[in-house]
Amino acid sequence: MDLRRGENMDAIGMILNILFLVLIVYVISRIAHFFNNVKNKLSEIDKKLDEIKEDISNIN
Repeated sequence: MDLRRGENMDAIGMILNILFLVLIVYVISRIAHFFNNVKNKLSEIDKKLDEIKEDISNIN
């Protein structure tokens, strides 16, 4: 009886380890998407600032 219980616990532990690994991969993916989005937003802001500087220099 103890042998079966040990095998069940090993199977449950393995499933939990796989779920934990998937969770880690998901979190890393979300963080990467967040930084990519921030980079794109900063690039857009930089372009807008360049346009504003160009407009100001054209006015003067």
